[in-house]
Amino acid sequence: MKRSRFLLTAFLFLGATAGLNAETGNEILAKVENALTGPEDYEATAVMTLADTGGGRKETRELKIWIAGNNKRVIKFLSPAGIKGIGLLSVGENSMHLYLPAQNKIRMISGSVKNENFQGTDFSYNEMSSYEYRDDYSAVVQSEDADAWTLLLTKKPGSEREYEKLVMTVDKKDFVPRRIELFRNGAPAKILTISEVRTEGKYLVPTAIRMEDVAKKHYTEMTLQDLAFDQGLEGKDVFSKRFLKKRVQ
Repeated sequence: MKRSRFLLTAFLFLGATAGLNAETGNEILAKVENALTGPEDYEATAVMTLADTGGGRKETRELKIWIAGNNKRVIKFLSPAGIKGIGLLSVGENSMHLYLPAQNKIRMISGSVKNENFQGTDFSYNEMSSYEYRDDYSAVVQSEDADAWTLLLTKKPGSEREYEKLVMTVDKKDFVPRRIELFRNGAPAKILTISEVRTEGKYLVPTAIRMEDVAKKHYTEMTLQDLAFDQGLEGKDVFSKRFLKKRVQ
């Protein structure tokens, strides 16, 4: 009887200890954001491929990207000629601007427009502009195995994000999400996958990213190249409307 009581007590103690050591969904999500925004800043060129999932029509674009922190972005198209010079500036969820060189105009992106697709890609303006999740979603651990956590992110009241929930698979080695399902009206609307992560010194950078629109059976892949880190981009006034209009070769 005493042995049974001892085993039960030990089991309860170990269970309680495991519960204390387990990370919550929101703690994991915070580490996801930190993992994705390790460098002070970086810039890269990118090749973007737009195609049908069935192997049909394919289009290739080239662009330049400047990133600082989790919400400062400048994205400018280098080719093809029809969209060359078009740029997006984001310095937070409430400050997003699109430059249209043909009109020499900078247009503010606000409200529901932020959920529209960016220049015909399968990424929305919001999805191109930041790695922030915690402001708009609460996370719980849905399941886990030896290699990954699966988080369920539920949209917070008052959020303007179009997806009511996200299901995110996070690699335990590096806290980089390898797959995110974005749900609209109870069904997956898009699927984001990160198939390649590059290690540069102490930094991890996703360098092969794919967004698939499930209903349209269409995807956009983006591969980053020629990365350069910690160049003091904010001090060089990169994240400004003036830089947004600047011609880039």
